[in-house]
Amino acid sequence: MSKKVRENYPKDIRKIGLRLKQIRKDLGFTNSDDFAYKYELNRSQYGKYEAGSEDLRISSLVNILDRLHISLPEFFNDEYDNIEVPEP
Repeated sequence: MSKKVRENYPKDIRKIGLRLKQIRKDLGFTNSDDFAYKYELNRSQYGKYEAGSEDLRISSLVNILDRLHISLPEFFNDEYDNIEVPEP
């Protein structure tokens, strides 16, 4: 997906991706492929979510968080609020 398309996504789509990446790293996974395999997620799709280059449906986010036993309020907490998204 081109950089131009990613720039069109709202900042919060990219912020959600950064939060997912942060959680993955906190769980000790150095790459998204191993993480996706462990939690039975589509590897390429999950990587796009983390990169903020794919629109993330709420049902997909809830599915990922359910597998991690993380609630939406836990996901959208102070750590989420403090994530700074670099300009594209």
